[in-house]
Amino acid sequence: MNRKLIILIGLSALAIYIVFAVATFAFKSDTQICNNLEIVVKDSTRLNFITPKEMRQLLTSNGLNPVGMNMSDVPADKIEAMLKNQSRIKQVVCYKTPSGAFHIELTQREPVLRVMLNNGKSYYVDCDGVIIPDSDNFTAYVPVATGAVSEKLAKGALYDFALFLRRDKFWNAQIEQIYVGTDENVEIIPRVGNQIILLGKLDNYEYKLKKLFALYKNGFSRTGWNCYRQIDLRFENQVVCTKK
Repeated sequence: MNRKLIILIGLSALAIYIVFAVATFAFKSDTQICNNLEIVVKDSTRLNFITPKEMRQLLTSNGLNPVGMNMSDVPADKIEAMLKNQSRIKQVVCYKTPSGAFHIELTQREPVLRVMLNNGKSYYVDCDGVIIPDSDNFTAYVPVATGAVSEKLAKGALYDFALFLRRDKFWNAQIEQIYVGTDENVEIIPRVGNQIILLGKLDNYEYKLKKLFALYKNGFSRTGWNCYRQIDLRFENQVVCTKK
């Protein structure tokens, strides 16, 4: 009984403290001025599509910088909605702190493919198949697609192919560039070796690359990587190599 009584008293005290803390914070929010804007960009060691400085300037230019506002007047919903509308941002978390700061955590979109257009412009496709504008401040280390790349292809078959490469440690490191012809036949350019690899249509590419891996493992180990100028994977049950 004594133990139950002690637990009951402890829980009651905790409940009273929580109610008091919430009431105190609510009271402060009515009178407290926002004295700091804290912006944290997650994964900034790997990605740098956005920076806290840029986001601070964006908020200021849109009249949404909360510093100097009464905490109760800070338009958290508007700030969150505006930031979510930025194409390079995947997720936004905003909250007020008892110390008078407004805290923003941003998660960047992570690219899997870069598309270089014939007009010299480029864009990225992220892990969710969303198009991300190019950045002047950051270049992601992902395969580059060139040639006749339509947006439909970039968000469809090319996106699926890029995801496959990303999930495979070897191919993620080996495939550097993807060229798409007007007939949507694909050539890939490896990081190691000087060959052009004819992949053909973007179908059954797992099997085609499996054949290529077997050639790397069993053939190039004897002949070397630079004996051939072209490797054709388009045919069933064979790999056709053209010597230099």
